[in-house]
Amino acid sequence: MDAFDHEHSDRGSAKTDPVRHLETLEDEVATLKRRLRSADSDGDADTNVDAATTDLRARFEAAAGELQAAVAAANGGHEPINRRTGGTITPLEPVPADVALADIAHALANLTRFTGQGRDHYSVARHAVHVSHEVEARGGSPDAIRWGLLHDATEAYLADVPAPVKRSLPGYTHAESELAAAVRDAFEIELSRAERRLVHAADKAVGRDELARHFPDGGFERPALEFDADALEREWRTGAASSDTERFVDRANELDIECD
Repeated sequence: MDAFDHEHSDRGSAKTDPVRHLETLEDEVATLKRRLRSADSDGDADTNVDAATTDLRARFEAAAGELQAAVAAANGGHEPINRRTGGTITPLEPVPADVALADIAHALANLTRFTGQGRDHYSVARHAVHVSHEVEARGGSPDAIRWGLLHDATEAYLADVPAPVKRSLPGYTHAESELAAAVRDAFEIELSRAERRLVHAADKAVGRDELARHFPDGGFERPALEFDADALEREWRTGAASSDTERFVDRANELDIECD
């Protein structure tokens, strides 16, 4: 039995003692963190993300999530945030009934891609609409297209964390996954593994296109997208919608996603 398995077996009894529980989880996270650093230093990052490393990262995130929950429990539980449409939502303990499209549209339109470092203001809402069109152009199912629009909906409640930071931020991916599941439940979206991969690939392709456009001196090349992003931008400049909030909601209506 290795260190991780030993700590894992002690977790049940440790939960009866909050202090011991926290110490056990802290040790577990530290062990996994050392393993991840070792795995990342063994070779090129692109070739080193094998099944074992992916599983290790998942275990690390799960342990970090439990640590978050234990800390929250010691402080009286996770706290809620206010919503644009009224009421609250608890991002780290989400309930599908608290998820509202109007809140998502408003928040994503106010959040910028690239932490605001791009050439000009470019919202997460606009990015999401582009991704939904790319998924559609690649032959995605109705639910895959809807998820293309909503794939960043978690950022409406967690804010936008840049990918290089997100990958090194313990517990964020776990919290994001839990919240994403609540969003899918709220809008009754069901995805197969293939559909998840399709949305992920479309998101990455659109992201690379955006990088090339917003950082022209960064050495990024625009990929060949299946849909015409420039034509969509031109259409928006002459269209009736005057804000990214409206553009996001218009696209949601096209996809039969109800707006609360």
